Amino acid sequence: MSSTKTPPVIDFSDYLSGDPSRTKRCADQIGHACRTQGFFQIINHSVPPSLQKQMIEASKEFFALPIEEKKKLDKCKETLSRQIFLHPPIRVANPHVAQNNHNRGYEVMYGQLFEEGTKPDLKEGYYVAQDLSPDHPQVLSKKFAHGPNIWPESLGSHFREICMDYLNQVTNLAEQVMQAIAISLGYDEHYFDEFCAEPMAFYKLLHYPPQAPDAHALQRGIGAHRDFGVLTLLLQGDVPGLEVWDDATKSYYTAPPVEGAYVVNLGNLFEQWTNDEYLSNVHRVINRSGVDRYSIPFNYNGNPDFVVKCIESCRDKAEDEKYAPVSVDDYVRRKYKDVYARVGIYSVS
Repeated sequence: MSSTKTPPVIDFSDYLSGDPSRTKRCADQIGHACRTQGFFQIINHSVPPSLQKQMIEASKEFFALPIEEKKKLDKCKETLSRQIFLHPPIRVANPHVAQNNHNRGYEVMYGQLFEEGTKPDLKEGYYVAQDLSPDHPQVLSKKFAHGPNIWPESLGSHFREICMDYLNQVTNLAEQVMQAIAISLGYDEHYFDEFCAEPMAFYKLLHYPPQAPDAHALQRGIGAHRDFGVLTLLLQGDVPGLEVWDDATKSYYTAPPVEGAYVVNLGNLFEQWTNDEYLSNVHRVINRSGVDRYSIPFNYNGNPDFVVKCIESCRDKAEDEKYAPVSVDDYVRRKYKDVYARVGIYSVS
């Protein structure tokens, strides 16, 4: 049986209005979506539509660069003649020689494998996060994904300015969504403030080429997976491809693009934080559209030193807690290691 579900579309202006009744209505809708699907879309949020459009155009500009120029930004700095799963075959990066150890820069096509037993993912990416100097405390302590960005010189300062403006604005929106989730759990909007201090937060420009009609049955744009961390906000452009698992019907349903919207979903760490009350759901991308797909997932994982342990409103007594406490840094680092190890192109230290 095919699923008839779709992620609910929630008007986030209710939360931003300052009207207590509208704020609660929005938080309740988000809470219901978190408990039942783990996915929803928000419209009328705080990120300007003009900036969203600039980011999609910037992404297209980046991926249109010659492969030689993109490889200068590769997360690994050396190549081998070893060839894997590529048509036509290309040289792939040595997993033991990283250009940086803070998860920045270009990621080659087929660089990840999310769904075990399938082909490496048919996508290429480019990571951006806060530009942190080598003497920043979180960099000195080698926290995951903390450090400076790696920029394409040919796209100039305008590209950098748009990327950083977007990072700051989408980070602010993610923290507003966290405030709404706090209210949905029975707390006030400041409940997650400590978690949100100096967050591990980054986005990845993604390019999914159209999948050929005769593509291998196990080829995905990105294989079926659940996100690792806490919260994801996805700007998916206007090309479909995102599919969400419906366990009731054992089938996938689409998350259709909605102009200006963000697809919001929870990660495994947040599900663990709520003692499995809020869901981290399986999803994948297969680009059957016949045209290139560009999307920008933003991963918000909070302060790397924050220790996640069961939220009290999600259990009756301490012995009902299903998971041991874990720091954000330890959890996210371990999950990334698993995904990259399956292909062997990149390593995570």
